[in-house]
Amino acid sequence: MSPSLLSRMFILTALLVVFAPRTAMAAVTKVACLGASTTSGDGSTAGHHFPDELGVALGPAYQVKNFGVSGTTALKSGDSPYWKFPQLQQAIAFQPDIAVFWFGGNDAKPQNWTGHMAQFIADYEEMVRMVQAAPSHPKTYLFLSMVIHDVEGIPKMVLEQQVLPEVKQVAAATGSFVINYHDAFITHPEYFPDGVHPNDAGTAAIGKFVADILLMQQPPSDGGTAGASLDASGATGGDGSAMPPAMGGDAAVAPNPDASQVQTPPSPNGSSPMGSGSTGASSGADAGSTTGSAAGMSASSGGATSSPGDGYGTGNGGSGCAASGSRPARSGAAASIGLALLGLLAIRRKAT
Repeated sequence: MSPSLLSRMFILTALLVVFAPRTAMAAVTKVACLGASTTSGDGSTAGHHFPDELGVALGPAYQVKNFGVSGTTALKSGDSPYWKFPQLQQAIAFQPDIAVFWFGGNDAKPQNWTGHMAQFIADYEEMVRMVQAAPSHPKTYLFLSMVIHDVEGIPKMVLEQQVLPEVKQVAAATGSFVINYHDAFITHPEYFPDGVHPNDAGTAAIGKFVADILLMQQPPSDGGTAGASLDASGATGGDGSAMPPAMGGDAAVAPNPDASQVQTPPSPNGSSPMGSGSTGASSGADAGSTTGSAAGMSASSGGATSSPGDGYGTGNGGSGCAASGSRPARSGAAASIGLALLGLLAIRRKAT
């Protein structure tokens, strides 16, 4: 093969690499959503359940899967334990990079809590650790559940005064982030016609609320600063959004039970904030705080989720909550290729 032909082939290959679509080189982030009826979608219409809206808010770089089962408990001895359903093992097999747990409401019911409250922490902690042990070793996030009033057998006082403090203990023991959904949405009954299940407007607001938290905690894939575009409608803080890694390292993220500020839920159309909040985050043993300003950090569309039991596809034509990945440093690759091209051109001139 002549030097001229060889150099032309190399140049063509280099151009294809440099100008290849960026999306083809980007990895996807998988998010598994585990929980009961508020996750599976009671109260909202098809395509607008919380995981669906989370996928929309996160955008096409994330794949979201709904593993919710209505009426379930984290308690193994509850009247409908999540443990007995295939979605738990499906979530593990999905090998998510992020796992969001939303339990506690059904556990608070008298038939579950009164006789089995002593097992709640151990059972919930075991579930979280099972998911953390997946080969993908996902980051884990735990919701602080909320009801507007006593509803469907869930006593509001028991949930708030007994169950939620134990959820925080589970988060601390497992190095999980706490999502303070309770404080962020308790003052927005318009989103919960029956007092517990969010309607479509509610799931849209919840999806953006959670997306802002997840995005702030993910390492940037392009060398930027993760979470830098959070504004008052999407800032995190308190024992609600993302808690500082008090125990050190990525796997040691504990809630801060003494924090008072929380993230304010965004308006469902993403246009204006409904309040203000502050961000609390730290790394390793050094605690600090981070705040960001800008609007609409996660308002991108195109994300969709797959419902449980339908395999592990991408759902109805979109991407959902999934695993995190990083894009290669294309600028460095382009520079290297450029230098190689200059060398080949010099060789070609000498050969001619």
